[in-house]
Amino acid sequence: MFFFLHALHGQDTFADDFDVRSYANNDGTNLFLGNWVETNETTNPTTGNIEITSGGDLEFVNLDNRYITRNLDLSAYENVTLTLDHDRTNGNETISVQLYDGTTFNSIATLNGDGSLTYELATNEISSGSAIRFITGSGDWDDSERVLIDNLLFTAEEPDLPPIVIGSGDDLYCPGGSIPIAESITITDPDDVGTTAVFIQISGGYVNGEDLLTLTGSHPSISTSWDPIQGELTLQGPATYTEFEAAVLATEFSSSSGNPSGIRQFSITVGEANFLPSTSHYYEFISAPGINWTDAEIAAGNRTYFGLQGYLATLTSQAEADFSGQQASGFGWIGANDVNVEGEWRWVTGPEAGTQFWSGDESGTELTFANWNGGEPNDHPNDNVPAQENYAHIADASVIRGGAPVGAWNDLPNTTGTGGPYAAQGYVVEYGGTTGDPVLNITATTALNISDCRVITNRRITYRTNKN
Repeated sequence: MFFFLHALHGQDTFADDFDVRSYANNDGTNLFLGNWVETNETTNPTTGNIEITSGGDLEFVNLDNRYITRNLDLSAYENVTLTLDHDRTNGNETISVQLYDGTTFNSIATLNGDGSLTYELATNEISSGSAIRFITGSGDWDDSERVLIDNLLFTAEEPDLPPIVIGSGDDLYCPGGSIPIAESITITDPDDVGTTAVFIQISGGYVNGEDLLTLTGSHPSISTSWDPIQGELTLQGPATYTEFEAAVLATEFSSSSGNPSGIRQFSITVGEANFLPSTSHYYEFISAPGINWTDAEIAAGNRTYFGLQGYLATLTSQAEADFSGQQASGFGWIGANDVNVEGEWRWVTGPEAGTQFWSGDESGTELTFANWNGGEPNDHPNDNVPAQENYAHIADASVIRGGAPVGAWNDLPNTTGTGGPYAAQGYVVEYGGTTGDPVLNITATTALNISDCRVITNRRITYRTNKN
Protein backbone atom coordinates (compact mmCIF):
# COMPACT_ATOMS: atom_id res chain seq x y z
CA MET A 1 0.00 0.00 0.00
CA PHE A 2 1.13 3.48 -0.76
CA PHE A 3 0.34 6.78 0.86
CA PHE A 4 0.86 10.03 -1.02
CA LEU A 5 0.63 12.87 1.48
CA HIS A 6 0.94 16.42 0.19
CA ALA A 7 2.17 18.57 3.05
CA LEU A 8 1.00 22.08 3.72
CA HIS A 9 4.31 23.71 4.64
CA GLY A 10 4.45 26.42 7.26
CA GLN A 11 6.08 29.70 6.28
CA ASP A 12 8.06 32.42 7.99
CA THR A 13 9.04 35.80 6.58
CA PHE A 14 12.03 38.09 7.00
CA ALA A 15 11.05 41.53 5.75
CA ASP A 16 11.96 45.20 5.70
CA ASP A 17 9.41 47.59 4.20
CA PHE A 18 11.65 50.61 4.98
CA ASP A 19 8.59 52.44 6.34
CA VAL A 20 10.63 53.54 9.38
CA ARG A 21 14.00 55.28 9.02
CA SER A 22 15.89 52.62 10.94
CA TYR A 23 18.33 49.86 9.95
CA ALA A 24 16.77 47.64 12.66
CA ASN A 25 13.39 47.16 10.95
CA ASN A 26 11.87 43.67 11.21
CA ASP A 27 8.56 43.70 9.38
CA GLY A 28 8.24 39.91 8.93
CA THR A 29 7.37 37.09 11.29
CA ASN A 30 11.06 36.46 12.11
CA LEU A 31 14.01 38.68 12.99
CA PHE A 32 17.12 39.35 10.93
CA LEU A 33 20.47 38.72 12.64
CA GLY A 34 21.18 42.33 13.53
CA ASN A 35 20.80 45.52 11.52
CA TRP A 36 21.77 46.67 8.06
CA VAL A 37 25.50 47.49 8.06
CA GLU A 38 27.05 49.96 5.63
CA THR A 39 30.64 49.59 4.39
CA ASN A 40 32.78 52.58 3.37
CA GLU A 41 29.97 54.77 4.63
CA THR A 42 28.87 55.93 8.08
CA THR A 43 26.04 53.61 9.15
CA ASN A 44 23.25 56.13 9.48
CA PRO A 45 19.80 55.37 8.04
CA THR A 46 18.82 59.04 7.72
CA THR A 47 21.75 60.52 5.82
CA GLY A 48 24.58 59.72 3.43
CA ASN A 49 24.91 58.00 0.08
CA ILE A 50 22.91 55.04 1.38
CA GLU A 51 19.89 55.90 3.52
CA ILE A 52 16.20 55.23 4.15
CA THR A 53 14.12 58.06 2.74
CA SER A 54 11.21 59.75 4.45
CA GLY A 55 9.06 58.22 1.73
CA GLY A 56 9.88 54.66 2.83
CA ASP A 57 12.59 53.44 0.42
CA LEU A 58 16.21 52.32 0.70
CA GLU A 59 18.02 54.91 -1.41
CA PHE A 60 21.39 54.67 -3.19
CA VAL A 61 23.20 57.75 -4.52
CA ASN A 62 26.82 57.79 -5.73
CA LEU A 63 27.33 54.16 -4.68
CA ASP A 64 30.91 53.68 -5.95
CA ASN A 65 32.95 51.64 -3.39
CA ARG A 66 30.04 51.51 -0.97
CA TYR A 67 27.64 48.68 -0.06
CA ILE A 68 25.17 47.60 2.59
CA THR A 69 24.68 44.11 4.11
CA ARG A 70 22.24 42.33 6.39
CA ASN A 71 22.48 38.81 7.84
CA LEU A 72 19.75 36.26 8.55
CA ASP A 73 19.56 32.67 9.79
CA LEU A 74 17.80 30.44 7.22
CA SER A 75 19.09 27.10 8.51
CA ALA A 76 15.64 25.95 9.68
CA TYR A 77 14.11 26.25 6.22
CA GLU A 78 13.83 24.16 3.08
CA ASN A 79 12.85 26.61 0.34
CA VAL A 80 13.39 30.36 0.43
CA THR A 81 12.26 33.03 -2.05
CA LEU A 82 13.56 36.59 -2.19
CA THR A 83 11.36 39.37 -3.60
CA LEU A 84 11.83 43.13 -3.77
CA ASP A 85 10.83 46.19 -5.79
CA HIS A 86 13.27 48.63 -7.37
CA ASP A 87 13.04 52.01 -9.07
CA ARG A 88 15.78 53.99 -10.82
CA THR A 89 14.63 57.61 -10.64
CA ASN A 90 17.61 59.11 -12.48
CA GLY A 91 20.75 58.05 -14.35
CA ASN A 92 21.82 54.76 -15.91
CA GLU A 93 23.67 53.00 -13.09
CA THR A 94 22.78 49.50 -11.78
CA ILE A 95 22.84 47.72 -8.44
CA SER A 96 24.02 44.14 -7.95
CA VAL A 97 22.01 41.99 -5.52
CA GLN A 98 24.35 39.50 -3.86
CA LEU A 99 23.80 36.53 -1.55
CA TYR A 100 26.36 34.75 0.63
CA ASP A 101 26.99 31.06 -0.22
CA GLY A 102 29.07 30.18 2.83
CA THR A 103 32.32 31.25 1.18
CA THR A 104 31.70 34.44 -0.75
CA PHE A 105 29.04 36.83 -1.98
CA ASN A 106 27.67 36.03 -5.46
CA SER A 107 25.55 38.26 -7.67
CA ILE A 108 22.07 36.80 -8.25
CA ALA A 109 20.54 39.77 -10.07
CA THR A 110 21.31 43.21 -11.46
CA LEU A 111 18.71 45.89 -10.82
CA ASN A 112 18.42 47.99 -13.96
CA GLY A 113 15.58 50.46 -14.28
CA ASP A 114 12.19 49.90 -12.64
CA GLY A 115 10.58 46.57 -11.72
CA SER A 116 10.45 43.68 -9.29
CA LEU A 117 12.79 40.80 -8.49
CA THR A 118 11.84 37.24 -7.56
CA TYR A 119 14.63 34.74 -6.85
CA GLU A 120 14.61 31.17 -5.46
CA LEU A 121 17.64 30.75 -3.21
CA ALA A 122 20.08 27.94 -4.00
CA THR A 123 20.80 25.31 -1.34
CA ASN A 124 24.17 26.80 -0.41
CA GLU A 125 22.53 30.20 0.09
CA ILE A 126 20.21 28.78 2.79
CA SER A 127 22.20 28.49 6.03
CA SER A 128 22.74 29.93 9.50
CA GLY A 129 25.11 32.44 7.87
CA SER A 130 22.90 33.68 5.07
CA ALA A 131 23.27 37.31 4.07
CA ILE A 132 22.16 39.81 1.42
CA ARG A 133 24.25 42.65 0.04
CA PHE A 134 23.56 45.57 -2.29
CA ILE A 135 26.62 46.82 -4.17
CA THR A 136 27.19 48.77 -7.35
CA GLY A 137 26.73 46.83 -10.54
CA SER A 138 28.33 49.54 -12.65
CA GLY A 139 30.68 52.49 -12.14
CA ASP A 140 31.08 56.25 -12.16
CA TRP A 141 28.04 57.09 -10.10
CA ASP A 142 27.43 60.75 -9.37
CA ASP A 143 25.20 62.63 -6.99
CA SER A 144 22.41 62.97 -9.54
CA GLU A 145 22.00 59.20 -10.12
CA ARG A 146 19.53 57.53 -7.78
CA VAL A 147 18.09 54.01 -7.24
CA LEU A 148 15.41 53.03 -4.71
CA ILE A 149 14.64 49.60 -3.22
CA ASP A 150 11.45 48.74 -1.35
CA ASN A 151 9.45 45.81 0.06
CA LEU A 152 12.40 43.48 0.70
CA LEU A 153 11.01 40.05 1.62
CA PHE A 154 12.42 36.58 2.24
CA THR A 155 9.62 33.99 2.29
CA ALA A 156 11.01 30.89 4.01
CA GLU A 157 9.23 27.55 3.84
CA GLU A 158 9.56 25.20 6.78
CA PRO A 159 10.52 21.60 5.96
CA ASP A 160 7.66 19.18 5.67
CA LEU A 161 7.98 16.84 8.64
CA PRO A 162 7.20 13.27 7.61
CA PRO A 163 4.23 11.50 9.11
CA ILE A 164 4.59 8.28 11.05
CA VAL A 165 2.69 5.34 9.62
CA ILE A 166 1.94 2.29 11.76
CA GLY A 167 -0.06 -0.63 10.43
CA SER A 168 -0.65 -4.31 10.98
CA GLY A 169 -2.15 -7.22 9.08
CA ASP A 170 -1.14 -10.83 8.44
CA ASP A 171 -4.04 -12.98 7.36
CA LEU A 172 -5.07 -15.84 5.08
CA TYR A 173 -6.70 -15.15 1.75
CA CYS A 174 -9.16 -17.77 0.52
CA PRO A 175 -9.52 -17.99 -3.30
CA GLY A 176 -12.78 -16.56 -4.58
CA GLY A 177 -13.18 -14.15 -1.73
CA SER A 178 -12.25 -10.61 -0.76
CA ILE A 179 -10.40 -9.53 2.37
CA PRO A 180 -9.14 -6.27 3.94
CA ILE A 181 -5.46 -5.67 3.40
CA ALA A 182 -4.91 -4.12 6.85
CA GLU A 183 -6.16 -4.88 10.33
CA SER A 184 -5.04 -1.55 11.78
CA ILE A 185 -3.56 1.70 10.50
CA THR A 186 -2.62 5.02 12.10
CA ILE A 187 -1.08 8.07 10.48
CA THR A 188 0.28 10.79 12.74
CA ASP A 189 1.83 13.96 11.40
CA PRO A 190 3.37 16.82 13.41
CA ASP A 191 2.46 19.51 10.89
CA ASP A 192 -0.55 18.31 8.87
CA VAL A 193 -4.02 16.94 9.63
CA GLY A 194 -4.78 15.63 6.16
CA THR A 195 -3.61 15.29 2.59
CA THR A 196 -4.81 15.20 -0.99
CA ALA A 197 -4.37 11.55 -1.90
CA VAL A 198 -3.28 8.13 -0.69
CA PHE A 199 -1.82 5.44 -2.91
CA ILE A 200 -2.25 1.80 -1.94
CA GLN A 201 0.09 -0.56 -3.77
CA ILE A 202 0.60 -4.30 -3.90
CA SER A 203 4.38 -4.26 -3.53
CA GLY A 204 5.12 -7.97 -3.42
CA GLY A 205 3.79 -10.91 -5.41
CA TYR A 206 1.56 -8.79 -7.62
CA VAL A 207 -0.08 -10.58 -10.60
CA ASN A 208 -1.25 -8.14 -13.25
CA GLY A 209 -4.67 -9.02 -14.67
CA GLU A 210 -5.69 -11.07 -11.63
CA ASP A 211 -5.05 -9.09 -8.45
CA LEU A 212 -7.31 -6.19 -7.54
CA LEU A 213 -7.69 -3.65 -4.74
CA THR A 214 -11.18 -2.24 -4.12
CA LEU A 215 -12.47 0.39 -1.70
CA THR A 216 -15.65 -0.79 0.02
CA GLY A 217 -18.23 1.17 1.99
CA SER A 218 -19.10 4.86 1.86
CA HIS A 219 -16.33 7.49 1.93
CA PRO A 220 -17.83 10.82 0.78
CA SER A 221 -14.52 12.73 0.70
CA ILE A 222 -12.61 10.04 -1.21
CA SER A 223 -12.79 8.78 -4.80
CA THR A 224 -10.72 5.95 -6.29
CA SER A 225 -8.86 4.88 -9.42
CA TRP A 226 -7.05 1.60 -10.12
CA ASP A 227 -3.76 1.30 -12.05
CA PRO A 228 -3.33 -2.33 -13.16
CA ILE A 229 0.26 -1.78 -14.33
CA GLN A 230 1.55 -0.58 -11.00
CA GLY A 231 -0.92 -2.59 -8.94
CA GLU A 232 -1.92 0.65 -7.30
CA LEU A 233 -5.21 2.00 -5.96
CA THR A 234 -5.42 5.78 -5.64
CA LEU A 235 -7.61 7.12 -2.85
CA GLN A 236 -8.20 10.70 -3.95
CA GLY A 237 -9.13 13.41 -1.47
CA PRO A 238 -8.46 15.91 -0.11
CA ALA A 239 -9.43 14.36 3.17
CA THR A 240 -8.27 14.16 6.77
CA TYR A 241 -5.91 11.44 7.92
CA THR A 242 -8.79 9.99 9.92
CA GLU A 243 -10.85 9.64 6.75
CA PHE A 244 -7.95 8.05 4.90
CA GLU A 245 -7.34 5.62 7.76
CA ALA A 246 -10.97 4.50 7.49
CA ALA A 247 -10.59 4.10 3.72
CA VAL A 248 -7.44 2.01 4.07
CA LEU A 249 -9.17 -0.31 6.52
CA ALA A 250 -12.04 -0.63 4.02
CA THR A 251 -9.73 -1.49 1.10
CA GLU A 252 -9.95 -5.16 0.14
CA PHE A 253 -7.82 -7.52 -1.94
CA SER A 254 -9.25 -10.08 -4.34
CA SER A 255 -7.94 -12.30 -7.11
CA SER A 256 -9.85 -13.38 -10.21
CA SER A 257 -7.67 -16.48 -10.55
CA GLY A 258 -9.29 -19.80 -9.74
CA ASN A 259 -6.04 -21.00 -8.23
CA PRO A 260 -3.96 -18.07 -6.91
CA SER A 261 -0.87 -18.78 -4.84
CA GLY A 262 1.92 -17.17 -2.89
CA ILE A 263 2.03 -14.14 -0.64
CA ARG A 264 0.83 -10.64 -1.40
CA GLN A 265 2.70 -7.88 0.35
CA PHE A 266 1.35 -4.36 0.81
CA SER A 267 3.38 -1.28 1.68
CA ILE A 268 1.81 1.60 3.57
CA THR A 269 3.97 4.62 3.08
CA VAL A 270 3.99 8.36 2.52
CA GLY A 271 4.48 9.82 -0.95
CA GLU A 272 4.30 8.82 -4.58
CA ALA A 273 7.44 6.71 -4.63
CA ASN A 274 6.93 2.93 -4.54
CA PHE A 275 8.28 1.09 -1.49
CA LEU A 276 9.93 -2.32 -1.84
CA PRO A 277 10.02 -4.17 1.51
CA SER A 278 13.00 -6.38 0.58
CA THR A 279 15.30 -3.36 0.17
CA SER A 280 13.45 -0.78 2.31
CA HIS A 281 14.07 1.62 -0.58
CA TYR A 282 11.71 3.78 -2.63
CA TYR A 283 11.44 3.90 -6.42
CA GLU A 284 9.87 6.49 -8.70
CA PHE A 285 9.55 6.67 -12.48
CA ILE A 286 9.90 10.25 -13.70
CA SER A 287 8.41 10.94 -17.11
CA ALA A 288 10.81 13.07 -19.21
CA PRO A 289 10.43 12.18 -22.92
CA GLY A 290 13.66 12.65 -24.85
CA ILE A 291 15.92 13.12 -21.84
CA ASN A 292 19.46 11.79 -22.28
CA TRP A 293 21.23 9.62 -19.69
CA THR A 294 23.62 12.35 -18.55
CA ASP A 295 20.81 14.79 -17.81
CA ALA A 296 18.76 12.04 -16.16
CA GLU A 297 21.66 11.27 -13.80
CA ILE A 298 21.82 14.93 -12.78
CA ALA A 299 18.05 15.23 -12.42
CA ALA A 300 17.83 12.10 -10.26
CA GLY A 301 20.62 13.38 -8.02
CA ASN A 302 18.74 16.63 -7.51
CA ARG A 303 15.68 14.85 -6.14
CA THR A 304 15.01 14.06 -2.50
CA TYR A 305 12.23 12.16 -0.75
CA PHE A 306 11.59 13.30 2.82
CA GLY A 307 15.33 13.88 3.11
CA LEU A 308 16.42 10.68 1.35
CA GLN A 309 18.90 11.34 -1.46
CA GLY A 310 17.79 10.36 -4.96
CA TYR A 311 19.92 8.66 -7.62
CA LEU A 312 19.39 6.71 -10.84
CA ALA A 313 18.22 3.30 -9.69
CA THR A 314 20.76 0.53 -9.05
CA LEU A 315 18.91 -2.77 -9.40
CA THR A 316 20.94 -5.50 -7.74
CA SER A 317 18.42 -8.34 -7.40
CA GLN A 318 15.68 -9.91 -9.50
CA ALA A 319 13.03 -8.76 -7.03
CA GLU A 320 14.30 -5.18 -7.29
CA ALA A 321 14.56 -5.34 -11.08
CA ASP A 322 11.07 -6.82 -11.45
CA PHE A 323 9.53 -4.28 -9.11
CA SER A 324 11.11 -1.28 -10.86
CA GLY A 325 10.62 -2.65 -14.37
CA GLN A 326 7.22 -4.30 -14.25
CA GLN A 327 5.45 -1.78 -12.03
CA ALA A 328 6.96 1.39 -13.52
CA SER A 329 4.88 3.38 -15.97
CA GLY A 330 7.40 3.50 -18.79
CA PHE A 331 10.89 3.09 -20.18
CA GLY A 332 13.52 4.51 -17.83
CA TRP A 333 17.24 5.13 -17.59
CA ILE A 334 19.00 3.36 -14.69
CA GLY A 335 22.35 4.06 -13.08
CA ALA A 336 24.73 1.86 -15.08
CA ASN A 337 27.15 2.37 -17.97
CA ASP A 338 30.40 1.10 -19.49
CA VAL A 339 31.75 4.51 -20.41
CA ASN A 340 35.16 4.23 -18.73
CA VAL A 341 36.09 0.77 -20.03
CA GLU A 342 34.17 -0.84 -22.89
CA GLY A 343 32.40 -3.97 -21.70
CA GLU A 344 32.90 -3.24 -17.98
CA TRP A 345 29.32 -2.50 -16.95
CA ARG A 346 29.24 -0.81 -13.56
CA TRP A 347 26.75 0.86 -11.31
CA VAL A 348 27.88 4.48 -11.27
CA THR A 349 25.25 6.04 -8.99
CA GLY A 350 24.02 5.54 -5.44
CA PRO A 351 25.61 3.36 -2.75
CA GLU A 352 26.72 0.78 -5.36
CA ALA A 353 28.73 3.30 -7.40
CA GLY A 354 31.83 1.64 -8.82
CA THR A 355 30.54 -1.94 -8.56
CA GLN A 356 31.03 -3.96 -11.76
CA PHE A 357 28.15 -6.37 -12.43
CA TRP A 358 28.77 -7.50 -16.03
CA SER A 359 31.77 -8.10 -18.29
CA GLY A 360 31.56 -8.18 -22.08
CA ASP A 361 28.78 -8.01 -24.65
CA GLU A 362 25.61 -10.11 -25.03
CA SER A 363 27.66 -13.30 -24.54
CA GLY A 364 29.51 -11.83 -21.55
CA THR A 365 29.74 -12.82 -17.90
CA GLU A 366 27.41 -11.91 -15.06
CA LEU A 367 29.57 -10.91 -12.07
CA THR A 368 26.87 -10.07 -9.52
CA PHE A 369 23.37 -9.56 -10.89
CA ALA A 370 22.26 -8.44 -14.35
CA ASN A 371 18.87 -8.38 -16.03
CA TRP A 372 19.70 -7.89 -19.71
CA ASN A 373 17.13 -8.28 -22.44
CA GLY A 374 17.76 -11.12 -24.91
CA GLY A 375 20.79 -10.28 -27.09
CA GLU A 376 21.89 -7.35 -24.92
CA PRO A 377 24.16 -5.46 -24.37
CA ASN A 378 25.08 -5.42 -28.06
CA ASP A 379 26.46 -1.99 -29.04
CA HIS A 380 23.85 -1.81 -31.81
CA PRO A 381 24.15 -1.70 -34.77
CA ASN A 382 27.61 -3.32 -34.83
CA ASP A 383 29.19 -5.29 -32.00
CA ASN A 384 32.56 -4.85 -33.67
CA VAL A 385 32.38 -1.07 -33.26
CA PRO A 386 32.61 -0.37 -29.52
CA ALA A 387 31.17 2.51 -27.54
CA GLN A 388 28.03 3.01 -29.66
CA GLU A 389 25.72 2.18 -26.74
CA ASN A 390 27.14 2.79 -23.27
CA TYR A 391 24.11 3.49 -21.07
CA ALA A 392 21.60 1.14 -19.44
CA HIS A 393 17.85 1.51 -19.42
CA ILE A 394 14.74 -0.52 -18.69
CA ALA A 395 13.47 -1.71 -22.07
CA ASP A 396 10.01 -1.03 -23.37
CA ALA A 397 7.77 -4.08 -22.95
CA SER A 398 7.24 -4.30 -26.73
CA VAL A 399 10.90 -5.16 -27.37
CA ILE A 400 11.41 -7.81 -24.68
CA ARG A 401 12.78 -10.96 -26.28
CA GLY A 402 14.67 -14.17 -25.67
CA GLY A 403 12.62 -15.15 -22.64
CA ALA A 404 13.72 -12.10 -20.64
CA PRO A 405 11.25 -10.74 -18.08
CA VAL A 406 9.31 -7.53 -18.53
CA GLY A 407 11.59 -4.87 -17.13
CA ALA A 408 14.77 -6.32 -18.66
CA TRP A 409 17.56 -3.95 -19.66
CA ASN A 410 18.96 -2.67 -22.93
CA ASP A 411 22.03 -0.57 -23.76
CA LEU A 412 21.51 2.69 -25.66
CA PRO A 413 23.52 5.75 -26.67
CA ASN A 414 23.45 8.72 -24.32
CA THR A 415 20.91 10.49 -26.55
CA THR A 416 18.17 8.42 -28.16
CA GLY A 417 15.78 9.11 -30.99
CA THR A 418 12.49 10.88 -30.38
CA GLY A 419 10.08 8.15 -31.42
CA GLY A 420 9.54 4.40 -31.19
CA PRO A 421 10.19 1.88 -28.40
CA TYR A 422 13.87 2.86 -28.08
CA ALA A 423 13.19 6.55 -27.47
CA ALA A 424 13.85 7.73 -23.93
CA GLN A 425 10.67 8.30 -21.93
CA GLY A 426 12.14 9.11 -18.53
CA TYR A 427 14.24 7.69 -15.73
CA VAL A 428 13.89 5.64 -12.54
CA VAL A 429 14.94 7.26 -9.27
CA GLU A 430 15.84 5.23 -6.20
CA TYR A 431 15.87 6.65 -2.67
CA GLY A 432 17.59 4.97 0.27
CA GLY A 433 20.96 3.66 1.38
CA THR A 434 22.94 6.89 0.95
CA THR A 435 25.25 7.89 3.80
CA GLY A 436 23.62 10.67 5.78
CA ASP A 437 20.05 9.72 4.87
CA PRO A 438 17.60 10.33 7.73
CA VAL A 439 15.94 7.45 9.54
CA LEU A 440 12.28 7.54 8.58
CA ASN A 441 9.23 5.81 10.02
CA ILE A 442 6.94 6.44 7.09
CA THR A 443 6.28 2.85 6.10
CA ALA A 444 4.38 -0.09 7.48
CA THR A 445 3.84 -3.38 5.66
CA THR A 446 1.11 -5.99 5.79
CA ALA A 447 0.69 -9.31 4.04
CA LEU A 448 -1.86 -11.88 2.92
CA ASN A 449 -0.94 -15.53 2.59
CA ILE A 450 -2.98 -17.18 -0.18
CA SER A 451 -4.11 -20.57 1.03
CA ASP A 452 -6.42 -23.40 -0.01
CA CYS A 453 -8.71 -22.56 2.87
CA ARG A 454 -12.35 -22.32 3.76
CA VAL A 455 -14.39 -19.58 5.42
CA ILE A 456 -16.56 -20.40 8.43
CA THR A 457 -18.97 -17.72 9.66
CA ASN A 458 -20.36 -18.03 13.21
CA ARG A 459 -22.81 -15.20 13.75
CA ARG A 460 -20.66 -12.06 13.71
CA ILE A 461 -17.25 -13.79 13.54
CA THR A 462 -15.57 -15.08 10.39
CA TYR A 463 -12.87 -17.75 10.61
CA ARG A 464 -10.43 -18.60 7.82
CA THR A 465 -8.88 -22.02 8.25
CA ASN A 466 -6.63 -24.29 6.20
CA LYS A 467 -8.48 -27.21 4.69
CA ASN A 468 -5.67 -29.62 5.53
